[in-house]
Amino acid sequence: MRYVVMAVLMVLTCFDLSLAQAEITDDHESLRGLPGVFVVTEKIAQDAQTDGLSQEAIDTAVELILRSNGIRILTKEQFLVMPSVPVLGISIGTIKQSWLSFYACAINVHLNQKVSLPHSSHKEIWAITWMQQSFGYLGESSLNEATTQVEKLIEKFANDFLAVNPR
Repeated sequence: MRYVVMAVLMVLTCFDLSLAQAEITDDHESLRGLPGVFVVTEKIAQDAQTDGLSQEAIDTAVELILRSNGIRILTKEQFLVMPSVPVLGISIGTIKQSWLSFYACAINVHLNQKVSLPHSSHKEIWAITWMQQSFGYLGESSLNEATTQVEKLIEKFANDFLAVNPR
């Protein structure tokens, strides 16, 4: 058993225990003309919150970045009457590996909108029209670094939004 633990630790030291970012789409056109977004942050797992990942800190950071870039945060009533119904979703999935004192972490920031299918003029569906992701491992003591990664992804969204909606 001792050799198995040593082998796992050796393999893990070969990996960078930080988060890596992935860009899914390069198309900013889906953001053109949007007056703002409704923001939904999925609930963070209780063990991650216990170890320092704060739902409030993430919500505050997201709101601050969007507002400071002049991107309007829509109320529920405002976004429901918009044709595209733009929802900026933020999810942070964590899996705790307690015996190794780290978390596997996946962060996803995506914009969902109603879109029309080209072959059916009356059919609308929900689709992800913009997305950024980050994956990696964070130590229990540095789990709050996920907030920094969320901020980077929201900054990317803000930059893409402003590229097609100059203020």
